[in-house]
Amino acid sequence: MHFAVFLIVLNIFKICLARYLPLIGDEAFYWLWSKHLDLSYVDHPPMIAYYIKGLTLLFGNTELAIRLGAILLVTLTTWLVYKIGQELFSQQAGIISAVIFNLLPIFFGGSLFLVPQQPFLFYWALSLYLFCRLIKTSQPWLWLALGTTVGLGLLSDYVMLLFFPAVGLYLILNKEQRFWLSKLQPYAAALLALAIFSPVIIWNLKQGFVPLFYWSGKMGGTPNYLQNLLSFIALETALYTPIVFGAVFYLLWQLRKFDPRTTLLAAFSLPVLLVFLALAPLMTVGGHWPAAAYLPAVLLLGQLSGKTRTWLVGLTLFFALLLNSLALGYYLFFFPTPPELIGQEFTINQKLPEFIKNATPKNGYTFYLANNLGLAGLVAFHGHVTVQMAPGRLRQFDLWGKPALKNGDNALYFALNEKEVYDQLILLFQQVTKDPQKRIFTKDAEIPSKTEIYHCFGYKGGELP
Repeated sequence: MHFAVFLIVLNIFKICLARYLPLIGDEAFYWLWSKHLDLSYVDHPPMIAYYIKGLTLLFGNTELAIRLGAILLVTLTTWLVYKIGQELFSQQAGIISAVIFNLLPIFFGGSLFLVPQQPFLFYWALSLYLFCRLIKTSQPWLWLALGTTVGLGLLSDYVMLLFFPAVGLYLILNKEQRFWLSKLQPYAAALLALAIFSPVIIWNLKQGFVPLFYWSGKMGGTPNYLQNLLSFIALETALYTPIVFGAVFYLLWQLRKFDPRTTLLAAFSLPVLLVFLALAPLMTVGGHWPAAAYLPAVLLLGQLSGKTRTWLVGLTLFFALLLNSLALGYYLFFFPTPPELIGQEFTINQKLPEFIKNATPKNGYTFYLANNLGLAGLVAFHGHVTVQMAPGRLRQFDLWGKPALKNGDNALYFALNEKEVYDQLILLFQQVTKDPQKRIFTKDAEIPSKTEIYHCFGYKGGELP
């Protein structure tokens, strides 16, 4: 009863917060995906696009619809964390694990913004729950259910591929469950998962596996290995709290003395953790990418008892509440708003359609362009127009259609933190003027303060910047 009240109060609080957290660039970009439904996309598999499409069909193209979608997914994942804890340990362990999960900064903040990792984490948790039931009951039909949920997870994020080695590792380590390796069901489940994932494979075959080039491109030239690794460790420690971060490594240490339950938790943490620890020196790893590795650590803390639980769970919640308070305080009260937008932070975006209408010349065709994916998504979402990018800037926009300007056409160009764009535009158009005002607000990096809008008239020819 108390746990249900906790969830209800927490979600009401999040819904109230949504009013003060405008759509961020990544969310607007994924919303654009929902307007171009496909088998997959350059960055991620398609589940986030399908989910947003469903949300907007039900609730309309509103920021609240997207916020509610994020809150719903985290709430469902919370229920699964509770069920896994209950299945492995006890009802009390499930409740404590679910409370910790909800209050960790990464998941508390993650419930306010809708990104691909949320549907992925839901399907990962659902698959882990089904696997726990399978180990406990040995019911063969659960393998088909597991294959289905893993397949849906693969449609959400490529990280779901790591569920396969996690299952294999546990079956190898647990003598009592090793018999499954000689049965047909696990392999049928894997084939079912891959069949569900096959549209993404087909799309990649047609596009030349562009996600591989996209993600490898993020590694850059010569990375600073030590700095990248230390930054990753610092970020993970902050987002998951020092206790949960340490608990992951404690789980791995526990592999030396076999216990079916802690071995299961370690098996579903180790593959994810190792992959991202290996990637961390080579590139900037998003703090939420290895989130699945920390679910077992949360469950480990939830099953503690006595003074150990009091201290470790208490410290975890202390760190979590402290970091959440600092982050909320910053976003609600100290986010650097451009002076000209103060007082109209939550109304300026509503004026964008009128601005675009007035800024569109009556003579000739006008293209709406942007140089940043998040900015393009925000302009499209709030401005109700089709926004394109110059050919070659971003492969995903190229797939949706390259702008084909003809002599005499016009453009309204939204540029984020790229002053040289103006110098390039004046060579391509008869007249280019910079809009004197800031027209877009979001609490996302430098978009509000460093976005410039260029009115471009009379295209003469040449390559768009």
